[in-house]
Amino acid sequence: MTTDHAATARLRRLVGLWSGDDRRSDVTTAVTLFVLGWLFLQVGLVDLFNGGPFGATTPEPWWRVALLAVGCALTLAKRSRPMLALAGGVGVTLVDLAWGGSLAILLVLWDLLYAAAMWSGTTARRWLWGTAIVLSVAGAVAAGESSRDVRAFVYAGLNLGAILLVPMWWATNVRQKSELAAVERSRADEARRTAELERERAADLARIAELDRHEAVRAERAAMARDLHDVIASHLSTIAIHSGAALSTPPDAARDRGALEQVRASAVASLTEMRSMIGLLRADAPRDPLAAPGRLDRLDDLLDVARAAGTAVTTEDPGGVARADLPAAVGHALYRIAQEALTNARKHAPGAPVTVRLARGPRPRGGAVLLEVRNAPPPTGPGPAVDAAGMPLSAGTGMLTMRERAEALGGTFEAGATDDGGWAVRARVPAGAETGGRNEGTAG
Repeated sequence: MTTDHAATARLRRLVGLWSGDDRRSDVTTAVTLFVLGWLFLQVGLVDLFNGGPFGATTPEPWWRVALLAVGCALTLAKRSRPMLALAGGVGVTLVDLAWGGSLAILLVLWDLLYAAAMWSGTTARRWLWGTAIVLSVAGAVAAGESSRDVRAFVYAGLNLGAILLVPMWWATNVRQKSELAAVERSRADEARRTAELERERAADLARIAELDRHEAVRAERAAMARDLHDVIASHLSTIAIHSGAALSTPPDAARDRGALEQVRASAVASLTEMRSMIGLLRADAPRDPLAAPGRLDRLDDLLDVARAAGTAVTTEDPGGVARADLPAAVGHALYRIAQEALTNARKHAPGAPVTVRLARGPRPRGGAVLLEVRNAPPPTGPGPAVDAAGMPLSAGTGMLTMRERAEALGGTFEAGATDDGGWAVRARVPAGAETGGRNEGTAG
């Protein structure tokens, strides 16, 4: 097996050398032809066509060597000017035929014919094939007619075909294989480029999916932050306010008991809301009661909690909006906004009366719901809410969460001081067919 591989490798190197795949091999080929031709001249492989049509003469031996050198020099231009080099080779061959012909010049002619069929253009190759076939046929017919012998016709045809057609056929075969190899390389390159593009596309899709996951996580975290602030912070603020009031005044059994009862009620409510949120986060298919534990129809319970905390709350709902059949998302958002607004009123305006107003706009397409929570100025003047130890009770995100809840449903939110020194929060949220889009009506 090793010997076969070595022989195959040597054959491939020889074919590569002969076919001239590398321009640097042209010089080597020319030198090789000259050395082989010189050996053929030395052993007497001359006068192959004595008695031919040219009337053979016998030149000096060095003339044949010089003619061989000229032919080998022409092979150096076979790649850049194949047809011009072949024309010069034909002239050298005609001179050699006049001297009787030699195998050395035939080798040069074969190489030039191979080069012309290999590297010339399409039109030149067609003319070359046509001329070679005509010469082969004409020479065979002439030989047969001159001798009146079929054997002479066949012999001349075979010789002319071997001299003129075989190197061209070999070059055509090599050219076709080279072109097929180039096409296969092009296809392989295209396949690699396609695979690279597919890999880049898959990487882009993976990055997009990762960004989508990050965005979903961010949105979920923002929603959780809003719920934690609206649900838990409200109750904890109530606990802090009542406990701070109890600690900052002289002991009174009845008052302390009432404060502890309110603290316990707020703590139980916080635990209930926390369990609902934990159930939502852990459930594979959360139900509506878990997704929206606070609805506008529970507004009375929210107001009762505020009244129990010592806030005087009045309600204005002439249209019965709190008991109307609203979409779950609208009711949940309005409930949370009212809860946060009442909590802010207790923290920043303790003792001030609060008015909660609900109204609904025109109903050609469902109308829009207006929620307004207004508090009067606090008896002691406005100021930041702090506990008994002087720590602030607000995280400063209440306004942001209320605005996000209203705008998430296509509504509007505004808050600011009133003319009498109080504070008002207004949220307008589309209902019915307008939910999720901008409200075009005017509520109230």
